[in-house]
Amino acid sequence: MKRKFLNQIVAVGATAAMVAGLAGCGGTNAGNAPVEPAPTPDDGSAQVDPVEPADPAEKYQVITDADGNPIDLGGIEVDIVNWWAADTPADPVNDYEEAMWDYREWCMDTYNFTVKETKNFSGNELTWGDCIQQFSDYVTTDGDDGYYVFTGRMCAAATTAVQQGLMYDLATLDCLDFKNESVFTRNQVDEFFAKGSSIYTMYATGNGYPEPREGIYFNKRVLEDAGIDPESIYDMQANGTWTWDAWKDLCEKVQRDTDNDGTPDVFGFTGNYDDSVEEFVLSNGGSFVKNEASGLRVAFDDADTAEALNFFQEMVSTYDAHLYYPADAAWDFYKTDWLTGNTAFYIGQVWEKDNVRGIGDDGRSMEDEVGFVSFPVGPSAGSNFTSYAQDNLYYIPACYDADKAWKCAFAYLCFYQDTPGYEDFISSLDGIKASYYANFDDTRAVDESIVRIIKTGGYEPAESVANVDIGPQFRHHVGVDVANGTILDMSAAIEEAATQWNTFVAEANAK
Repeated sequence: MKRKFLNQIVAVGATAAMVAGLAGCGGTNAGNAPVEPAPTPDDGSAQVDPVEPADPAEKYQVITDADGNPIDLGGIEVDIVNWWAADTPADPVNDYEEAMWDYREWCMDTYNFTVKETKNFSGNELTWGDCIQQFSDYVTTDGDDGYYVFTGRMCAAATTAVQQGLMYDLATLDCLDFKNESVFTRNQVDEFFAKGSSIYTMYATGNGYPEPREGIYFNKRVLEDAGIDPESIYDMQANGTWTWDAWKDLCEKVQRDTDNDGTPDVFGFTGNYDDSVEEFVLSNGGSFVKNEASGLRVAFDDADTAEALNFFQEMVSTYDAHLYYPADAAWDFYKTDWLTGNTAFYIGQVWEKDNVRGIGDDGRSMEDEVGFVSFPVGPSAGSNFTSYAQDNLYYIPACYDADKAWKCAFAYLCFYQDTPGYEDFISSLDGIKASYYANFDDTRAVDESIVRIIKTGGYEPAESVANVDIGPQFRHHVGVDVANGTILDMSAAIEEAATQWNTFVAEANAK
């Protein structure tokens, strides 16, 4: 079938805004309340393909205008601009995706528009680093005749764009229902960059949950060589004993000097400090900046944050493979070094599966089976345990008039809305899980870890403060100085960052 939605890679987990999100446009659809994930079958297998409704077309509801006619967008093409679009669409991989495409085709025909997902914008290829800048340039030059929904990342530049009035106030568009938990509310993206009653960013996902991000991969062979049952890590996660101390004990058992030359040959963990230091803090219920009723506040000295940074320093000083990397190693040497199979744990993001099992920068691959769990819980977290989340932002140019902005929003929501007849498949998280099974070596990584990370996802408030750039201002100054084989001074990094951030937070609170 020829698809009117052009250049779209289908990811089941990202298909997702509920039809109820369009209720303000005159429709009468309503999203289902979320339910707990279905238990994994006793045999360990996982249901990937949902049961197809007898006649999905009978479940389609037409959204009409004030005169009772189907909404007509006038044949426009809406470009959703991102940095990952493929040149050719992927074929559906199961019954659900086939039905999803059929429904999208129906939406295209019924409401008279097309959607194209593209990374090419104004003759340039959009990248992760310049997405906000290209958007800003477009708006400040009054745009053009095109219809665009832009994708960006959580960063200080997004806050600056909001403050400069470059993003359209989405709260004024009645086709977007930001009170619908199953579409927007749980992932908090609409709240993260809000100002008063105005909303500037959105992210429509299945059940409204954030995208699963941060966790810990583990090499099952390395653990078994140290006498550790890899399944015990999943068991600890399931029974609530997967804690910092439990992880530390495993690193202690794993790290060994096998040839008695005085230097370890098997290491506890590795990973990217940009990811890991933030996860240490969030897993203990802390954050670098806290958003309270009185306003934002730099929180390095809070007990939960300080405890996490001290534990980070302890683990890095003892079990981090970075201590033994070549002095001239590239910043991302940890990716290919992990593939040598000499390290038990890799702190990384869900999308990094290629880094932890696939082909490294030097062509190396690893045959060892890899598991995946959420980050262990810190002693101060309690019920405040949070997994690191950093969702993509979607926004509309403020230079558009109300009619043009409304059409862009309507098309965006049609693009991601649920497929009628598959509500149970989506609300049970089966739709999201189905897109991850092929990427992991066991089903527990998806049924238990991915689901846990989705449900506990949260953001670092510092990401929303204008002029705060956590990487170069803090994260890049902690951990191991590979060139010298020494541990960087955490207190100095905190002092320098806090000095800058106190000023930025005061400016944010004053606005």
